Amino acid sequence: MASSTTPPPDSPRRRRATVARPAARGRLHLAASAFVLLAALAWCQGAHAESIMQQVFDIEARYGNEPNDVIAHLRALEVPARASGGDDLRAFLAAWGYAHAATDKPAVADAAVEELTDIGQRTHDPAAIASAYTLKSSQLAFAGQERAAFGWIEEALPYARKTASPDLHYWVEMSAADLAMNNGQIDEGIRLFEDAAKSGRALNNPRREAQAWQSLAPMHIVKGQFAQALHEARLVRELGARSTDDGLVVVGWMWESLAAAADGQAQRAAMAREQAVKVQREIATKLGTTVPAPADIVETMNSQAGQVAWLSSEQDGLMTLSGDYLAVRNYAKAADAAARAKQQSESQKDADTAAHALIDLGMADIGLGKVALGKDEADAGLRALERVKRDPELLIQLNRYIDMLERSGETREALVRLRQSLVLENELARRDRSSTVVALQRQSSLTEHQRQVEQLEHENALQSMELSRRSNERTLMLLLAAVLAIGVGVAARLYLRARQSNRQLAVTNEKLAHASLHDKVTGLLNRRAMEADTHAIELAGTESYCYVTISVKQFGLIVGSVGHQLGDALLCQIAARLDQAVRRFEGRLYRVDGVTFGALFHFGHDPRRLDAILAALTATMDAPFEIGNQDLIVSIGVGASEYPKDAGSADEVARLAELAKLQLHADPGNSFLVYDTRIGEHQRDKLRMESRMLKALEHGDFELFYQGQRGLPDGRICGFEALLRWRDGDKMISPAEFIPLAEETGLIVRIGAWVLEQACRQAKAWADSGAGKPLVAVNIAPRQFNHPDFLATVRDTLARTGVDPRQIELEITEGSVMNDAETSIAQLHALRELGLHLAIDDFGTGYASLSYLRRFPLDRLKIDRSFIKQLTTSEQDDTIVRTVIELAHTLGLSVTAEGVETIEQETVLQGWGCDVIQGFLRFRPAPAAAATASLEKDKLEALQPA
Repeated sequence: MASSTTPPPDSPRRRRATVARPAARGRLHLAASAFVLLAALAWCQGAHAESIMQQVFDIEARYGNEPNDVIAHLRALEVPARASGGDDLRAFLAAWGYAHAATDKPAVADAAVEELTDIGQRTHDPAAIASAYTLKSSQLAFAGQERAAFGWIEEALPYARKTASPDLHYWVEMSAADLAMNNGQIDEGIRLFEDAAKSGRALNNPRREAQAWQSLAPMHIVKGQFAQALHEARLVRELGARSTDDGLVVVGWMWESLAAAADGQAQRAAMAREQAVKVQREIATKLGTTVPAPADIVETMNSQAGQVAWLSSEQDGLMTLSGDYLAVRNYAKAADAAARAKQQSESQKDADTAAHALIDLGMADIGLGKVALGKDEADAGLRALERVKRDPELLIQLNRYIDMLERSGETREALVRLRQSLVLENELARRDRSSTVVALQRQSSLTEHQRQVEQLEHENALQSMELSRRSNERTLMLLLAAVLAIGVGVAARLYLRARQSNRQLAVTNEKLAHASLHDKVTGLLNRRAMEADTHAIELAGTESYCYVTISVKQFGLIVGSVGHQLGDALLCQIAARLDQAVRRFEGRLYRVDGVTFGALFHFGHDPRRLDAILAALTATMDAPFEIGNQDLIVSIGVGASEYPKDAGSADEVARLAELAKLQLHADPGNSFLVYDTRIGEHQRDKLRMESRMLKALEHGDFELFYQGQRGLPDGRICGFEALLRWRDGDKMISPAEFIPLAEETGLIVRIGAWVLEQACRQAKAWADSGAGKPLVAVNIAPRQFNHPDFLATVRDTLARTGVDPRQIELEITEGSVMNDAETSIAQLHALRELGLHLAIDDFGTGYASLSYLRRFPLDRLKIDRSFIKQLTTSEQDDTIVRTVIELAHTLGLSVTAEGVETIEQETVLQGWGCDVIQGFLRFRPAPAAAATASLEKDKLEALQPA
C-alpha cells in the first residue's frame, strides 16, 4: 500500500524511487508504509479504537505483502466502515486507496483521495486532509510524476503539522524528504529527514529514528560531509541495537564502510565491512539459514543471505549514492558508484538492479560528455528493464533519462524518448480504464432504459390520442342517432371528414418522424440518426466500424460569392456525389452539421479497403459543379478513425477522425488522412509547447535581445531591432520552434503585447540615462496587427511606459496589411498619428502592389535577407535590391537591408545608396546590457576627434 516515495516506518531508508527494488522487497515496503499510515490514523482516533479500525490494521499487518489480498479482505469492511464513519472510515479509505495504487488502479486511489479530502473539508480534520494529500502524492510517484508528487506532499506538510501526532509527522516528513531528494533538492531533503528523526525521537521509537538517520548518511556522503555521515552511521547502529533490530546494525556498518571509503579511510572501511559480515552471519545462524561463504559475504555485504526483512545490501547503498550523485550532477562519482553496483549485481545474478545500475551509468557518462557511450548503456538498461515488464518503474526511468538528455542538449533523442514515455503512460492509463467497463455498461444500460421509457411515454400519448379520437367518434354517432331526422347524408359526411382528419394526422406523424432523423436541405440522415447507429454498435459490442468525417473547404467564400440559395443547391450536389460513393462501398452517409458530413462503414482492421474508400470520396470532387451558370471547383478534407481500434466510444472515435482531418485541412485541394497515434502525439506536443509558453510568459522566462542597426555612410548606431528569445532553464529555445505555434494558437497577441511594452521601457531607459535615443524596431505579427484591440493596446502601452513614440518603429509584414488593404490603411494612419515610425518588414517576399505602397503611410522598407544573401553572386537579386532602393527613395522612404554578413555586401549596398544595414557583420543579437554597452561605446567614439 506504499507508494514509491513513502519510506517504511521500521526499516532503513529504502532506495530512492529512481532505483528499482526486487519484487519481494517492494512488497515489504508496501506493508511497512501501510503500517505508518494506519499508526498515524490510529493516533487520531485516540484511546477509543473501534473494532473496524483494528480489523483494518490486522489485515494490513497480515496481508501487506500482497495488495490484492489486502483488497479482497478489506472489501467486506467497506459497508460497516461507512456506517461507522469518522476514524474508521478514514482508516479504511487510506488502506483501500494505497492497495489499489500499488496494483496500478489509480482510478480507485483517486476516489479514495477525493473522499478523504471531502471528509477533511467537512469535518475540518487536518489529519484526513494530510492523509489525502500524501496518498495522492504517493499515487503520482507510482506513475513516475515525481514533480507533481512533490507539490502534493508540500501541501500535506502544513496540515500534518496542525496535529499533535508524531506518527503522522514522521510519515509525511519521510515521504516529503524522499520526494525532495528525487527532485534534486538535497538541502530540503536533509532538513525534512532531520525533522523526521526528531519525530521518531518524540515517539520514543529508536527504530524509526534510526531510519531517518540512515537516510541522511548517503546525502552527507554526496555533499562531502564525511564526518557527519560517519556520525549518522554510528547513531543507526546504536539505535538499531536499542530496538533489537540487527538489520539496522548491518545498515549502520554498511554506511560507515561506504563513508570511510569515500573519505579515503581504507582501514576503517575494511573494519566496518568485516563487522557487517559478522552481524550478518549471526542473523543467518539465528534464522537457521545457510551462511554464505565468507568471500561472498565480504564481496557483497548481502543481508538477503540471511533472509531478514529490511536489511540493505552494499549494491543497494551504491545505487542510492549513484542516484544522489546524479542529483547534484557529480557525474564522475555517480559513474563510479553505478559501475560498482552493476558489477556486484551481475555477480549476484540480480538482473533487475543491474539494469538500473546500467541506466545510471549511462546517464553519468552522458553528463561526462561521453554521449554515444552513455546512450548505448542507458538504452541497454532500459531494454533489460522492459523485458521484465515492470511498466511503472520503466516509466520512472524513462522520465529520468529524458531529463538527462534535455540537460545535455540531446533534444531530438529526448523527444523520441518523450513519445515512448507518453505511449507507456497512455498504456498504464488504459489498463485503469478496464476496471471501469462494468460502470460504463451500467451507464449504457441506464441510458437505454431511459430511452425505452421515453418511447413508452410517446406510445402512451399516441394511444391516448387514439382513445380520444374513438371517444369523439362514438359521441358523434350517438348525436347522429339522436338527430336521425337531420338525415343520413349529413351523418355520412361527418364520418368521412373524421376519417380524413385521421389520415392527415398519420401523415403528419410520419413527416415528423422523418424530419427528426433527416436533414431538411440534403435529405440525408442527420447527426441524431448517426448517434443512434453508433450507440447501437457499441451496445452490441461485437462489431467494428470505420467513421469518416468530411468537410468542404472554403465553403464560406463560395457562399459569399454565389449566395445562400445557390450555396444550398451546391451542398445538395456535393451530398449526392458523396452518397453515391459511400453506397458503392456499402456505407451510410450523414450530414452532421453545416458543411460537415459523416459516413459509417461496417468493417475494421482493413487499411487497404479504407484507403480505397477515402480515395474514392476525394475523387468525387474532381469534376466541377455547375451552379448558377458557372463552374465551381470544390475541395474536401477527409479524416477517418476506427472503432474499437482507436477508441472505445463513438464520441472519441469521432473526435479522433476530426483531429486527423484538421491536420490537413489547411492543405490545398482534396486530401484525406487516417488517424494514428502520431497525430495524437503531435497534438500533445503542441499542447505541451503551448502550456510551456504560457508558463514562460507568466514566470518571466522570455527575454528581449537587441540587434544593432548601422547607418550608412557614417557607420554609427542608428537603432536596434528587438528580438524575442526564450530561456528555458539552461538553454535557449529558437524562435522558429515556438513563434509559428504562438501565431497558430493566438498566444502571439499576448506575447507581442509584452514585447512591445519591454521594448518601449528599454527605449525610455536609454533616453533617460543619456545613452541616446536610438530607434527601437518591434516586429508585429499578422494576427497581432489584425486583432481588434491592437490600436488600443499600442496607445495604452505608450501612455503607460512614457516613451517618446518617435523612438519606436513598428515592423509589419506585407501579408498583414494586404489581407484587408483598405482597413490596414486606416489603421496605419492611426498609428502614424500617435507619432510612431512604420516599416514594411521582409519586403519582396509578399505581394504588396505599387498602388497600395504609395497609399501606405510608411517610413521605411526592410529588404528581406533572402535577397541580400545572394548579393554579388546573383545578377537577378542585384537588380531587385538596387530597384527596391531606388523605388523606396522615389517614394520618400528609407531602406534597411537585413542579413548583411560580408564586407562586400556592405560596400555594394553603400554604393547603391542603402540607408541602414543590419546583420552579423556588425552586430549580433545581444541582451539589453550588451546593447547598452555598444550604444555608450558608439557615443564615446562619436565624441572623439577624427
